[in-house]
Amino acid sequence: MRYLVFIALALVLLVGASSALPGEVTQTIVATATGGDVYQEAYNDVDDAAGDVTQTITMVADATGEVTQDGYNEAYVDSAGAVVTQSLSMDATGENVYQNYWYGYGNYADVYGTGTTITQTILQNANAVDYLYQYADNEAFQDGGSLADQSITQTAVAGGDVDQYAYNDVYSYGDGAAAFQSAFMDAIAGGYAYQYGYNYADMYDYDTILVGQSAVLNAVAGDYVYQDFENDNYYAGSSTVSDQAITMSGTAGTFVDQFLNNNFYTYDLVSEGTQVLTAAAFAADGSAYQDAYNYMSTYGDDILGQSIFLNAVATEDVTQYGYNYEDGYYDPNYDIGQEVWLAGDGAYVYQDAYNEAYFSDFADVAQFIALSAISDDAGVDQYAENYAENYWAAGESTNNIGQEITGAATGGDDSYQYFYNYADLYYGDLSTYNVTQINTATLSATDYADQYLYNWIDWYNTHTGSIAMDILGDASADSVYQYHENWVEVYY
Repeated sequence: MRYLVFIALALVLLVGASSALPGEVTQTIVATATGGDVYQEAYNDVDDAAGDVTQTITMVADATGEVTQDGYNEAYVDSAGAVVTQSLSMDATGENVYQNYWYGYGNYADVYGTGTTITQTILQNANAVDYLYQYADNEAFQDGGSLADQSITQTAVAGGDVDQYAYNDVYSYGDGAAAFQSAFMDAIAGGYAYQYGYNYADMYDYDTILVGQSAVLNAVAGDYVYQDFENDNYYAGSSTVSDQAITMSGTAGTFVDQFLNNNFYTYDLVSEGTQVLTAAAFAADGSAYQDAYNYMSTYGDDILGQSIFLNAVATEDVTQYGYNYEDGYYDPNYDIGQEVWLAGDGAYVYQDAYNEAYFSDFADVAQFIALSAISDDAGVDQYAENYAENYWAAGESTNNIGQEITGAATGGDDSYQYFYNYADLYYGDLSTYNVTQINTATLSATDYADQYLYNWIDWYNTHTGSIAMDILGDASADSVYQYHENWVEVYY
């Protein structure tokens, strides 16, 4: 018997010596509770592992009073090809509900080694008699050749106010990584609904396969709706495909404020980038404010698209901003499409749309703006500009530039339109440019209508090519002023 004990002990020691870290870890927590006031707190923690890790937390609470739920999955892994899966699920019913309120936890994974996979999921669902708070945070660190997939889903119904926060963060430290980030936020509130979040990917200037970022925000509130979300793809490396999209819908008893933003930065050549922003707002007894902004900074060999679609209806003022910006820097081979669509209906409507692009040689640039507005009181102010500039051009290339603005405004006392297509082709030498500019507007007001339509080109004297300019303006009111201009300025 003594020998058997010695042999068993030796085997234990040998196993411990040969495997200092666990090769596979599975952690599961399930908590269910009913009562008056309920507090639930759960943690899964892996300090160090050398293989696959699976962490799951499930919380369910049904209370007549206050519900507080806090959950956190944390894992540190050092293993090539490791698969790390983290899941946090919260479901609660109570008078006041707080999900990840005190500590702001969620999922955290720090994984070293190539070819790893990180999957992080947060599901939060709650129904509150009065106030409801939801906070979700996914954070992941990955090596080269790895994939990070993060998702957040929040659904909330409250008789009073709702606050929702959703954050996805990815940091990559090697070539050939990919990241997917998504957020879904849905709120129904008797008071206000506040939604805020972002998707953030820092690829650290390594060659990147793909970054996909998306968000959908829906809110219905008896009082007001505030929505703010941003996608940020930061310092992606060469050969990157970047896909960014945000969709918002807000309906409120008073006012709706919506802010949506896509950002894409890289210091290297890019294969493809897409940015789409879509928002709809309805203010039953108040104003609607929408601000949408797409930003790209790239270095050539680009196929890029930027789109903005905004629609708002309000009993009082409607204010809309749509702005696309792209800077192509030094390298040639540049293909960019920019579009802004704004539609507004209110007592007074203000619309401001802008496409801006800077490019080098061998470029195809298409810019389009469409504005429509209806006023039943003060009037409409519409501003639109397409701006394209060959600031980085060296010359001896063929380039195509298309710019179009179309606008329609109806109703109100005094209304104003200012539309401007501008192609600045001053730089470079011995290049060919084919430019088309179209400016079309209709304006109808009761008292006064002011309409300005411009097509403008700055042209360097060594350029060759073709120019086509077209303006069509129509206005009606008791007093009408129109100024329309096609202009080509040649520099020597």
